[in-house]
Amino acid sequence: MMEKNRGFSLVELLVATAILSVVMTIAMSFMMTGSRSFTKGSADATVQKEAELTVNQIEDMIIDLNGGVSMDSSKTELSMYHAEEDGSGAMVYSKSAVRWDKNDKNVYCSKWDVSYDAATGTFSDGAAEYADQLLAEHVKDFKVDLSDTLTTKAVDGTTKTIVKSVLVSVGYDDGTGIVDYATSPVITLRNRMLLDDNPANIFDEQKPAADTMKLYYSGAETGGSVVPIVDGVSEVTRGSGYNIYARISTNKPGDVNDLVDWVIEETGTLSTIDASGYLTVGAYEANACLTITATYKSNPNKKATGVVKVVGGGALKSLESVHIIPQKLLPFAPQYDAMPVTKGFTKAEEDAITYQWTVKVEGGGRELSDVVETFADNNKMLSLTIKKEEANFGIMLDITVEAYSGITGEKRTNRVKYLIPNNGAVEGDSSMERGKLVYDSTFFTMTDKGAADFMFAYCFCDEYGNPISRFSDINGKILEQWREYTSTPSEYDQWLKYVQLEPLGDNGYGYSYRLAFDSGLPPLQEYYVMVQCKYVGQNENGLSDTWYRERIHYIPAVKIYGKTLYNADIENAPNPMTAWNPFVFVYTMEGFYGNIWADDKLAEYKIENLDFEAPEGVEVTPEVQQTTVSNLESNLMRAQGEWHVTCSGNQDLNDVKNQIKFKSLTIRVSLKTEPSINALVTIIFE
Repeated sequence: MMEKNRGFSLVELLVATAILSVVMTIAMSFMMTGSRSFTKGSADATVQKEAELTVNQIEDMIIDLNGGVSMDSSKTELSMYHAEEDGSGAMVYSKSAVRWDKNDKNVYCSKWDVSYDAATGTFSDGAAEYADQLLAEHVKDFKVDLSDTLTTKAVDGTTKTIVKSVLVSVGYDDGTGIVDYATSPVITLRNRMLLDDNPANIFDEQKPAADTMKLYYSGAETGGSVVPIVDGVSEVTRGSGYNIYARISTNKPGDVNDLVDWVIEETGTLSTIDASGYLTVGAYEANACLTITATYKSNPNKKATGVVKVVGGGALKSLESVHIIPQKLLPFAPQYDAMPVTKGFTKAEEDAITYQWTVKVEGGGRELSDVVETFADNNKMLSLTIKKEEANFGIMLDITVEAYSGITGEKRTNRVKYLIPNNGAVEGDSSMERGKLVYDSTFFTMTDKGAADFMFAYCFCDEYGNPISRFSDINGKILEQWREYTSTPSEYDQWLKYVQLEPLGDNGYGYSYRLAFDSGLPPLQEYYVMVQCKYVGQNENGLSDTWYRERIHYIPAVKIYGKTLYNADIENAPNPMTAWNPFVFVYTMEGFYGNIWADDKLAEYKIENLDFEAPEGVEVTPEVQQTTVSNLESNLMRAQGEWHVTCSGNQDLNDVKNQIKFKSLTIRVSLKTEPSINALVTIIFE
């Protein structure tokens, strides 16, 4: 029997069509997703390239300017002025502008001449070389930072501001609504440039004027030639000397050094200028520029000012900052230590830093002598004794330290506040640190009453004791009402769980408690925690007696400070340093209790820079191996590392190691849980 040929039924065709439709839909979805991803990636790359190109073009326009620069009030237009000779000795002035149009999201550039009318002494905009040429499209944001400045006095005695560097940022929208930024490197200007938008102010020193002074200098690096310093920034080298000349220009030429008084305008400079105009630039001069003014003795209104740029010299030293570290904050006997952070200082030079403490009573009403016993105000550590008088309870003290280095002539200051407790019964240390405290040695006495009828609660507060969170009991339970305070929920409520409060009962000195803070407390900010004690009982006459007492605990933010030292200043460190020896560095940290420092997992280290000399083909890689506690009392951490040396070819490793000369090593120390808390430690090898 012959078999019949049979086709697909209608049902089978419908099913096959449906399946094919689903498969095609999925395939198209993958193709479109891939296409969109490719398109977005391509668009992102194009946007970033355009942003960087725009920033580079603006940088090229700025770097060689010698006149002035400014941003308008709307922060959308950057104006730039320039002056140069035309070859015949005449001055030619011009103005350029970069303008961001917020409406069409484009950036335009323009340039035109600035005309000078010698008869009237006025400037005006001249013919345009080009106007509103399109520089960039799709610009979402445009920022120019002109904050890096130096203030000087002009020839006529008025104050002028010189721009030292410029930073430009251009933001593009990649189509997702997210702004991508391209930021220029810090543009260090090659010429002197004023922060001004008035050509009459900008170009006034370019105009010849009768019977006015100009300053000139000569030095070894210029071969003794006379170089003007009034129309631009000339360079002087640290540790060198120069003759500065004050001369009458145009109508009355001649040297007038013996008729003027000389002064360097910058305060705290290590450079000097004597009565004859001889400038000695300090070997460790910290100022990037020096402003020199010569003033006529017979007519102080007639003066000339010049600016010189300070360059070169040996390794720079600087007093970077000073920090006030609480050592003990006893309720009526606080102690603070001043901790300097220096660059390039030897230990002896750091020990030579002097300190001046100033203590003021905030709000007035009480003289300092009524509140604080006489204290030494010029030591590295400040120890205060508060007079236990009721009129002093609850007063805020404003404490400032000024550190001064005679090596660099720099001064640095820091400031803290201390709130005197609002009653005289509390005892114990009110300065707290993060991490579990040692319970058998840390307790706080609230009252001398030896009774059991006490209740405790705590909250976060400000430095004046005003609650900024709700109150919690010793079990961490939020109290809806405590004393007269009824607090609404606060962001600080979430951190109450990190506070550990434990009543101790009568310890023989009075009723006390222990307080500790979990390491989970966010480390980037400081906190104040108020502990309140409520007593409900009877007084000595058998009558009902209820009272509250409170104290405030200060928890500092976690901070790391780098200690930049010479290797010879580190105890037990080898000197000179060779590739055979381990290297040692130190740093300090504020905010963690001493026992936490024993955990070498707290901080991590990254090698930022190594400066050394070695034979060709030799590579040296430093690596931090271990961390040990150096001094718990001063919170000084010691870390140790070792060198890994490799060489190419047939060089003998032992010979190579002896040929390596180390100059400096910079290490970044960071908190593992919060990398933004970090500091650079530089070791200078002698």
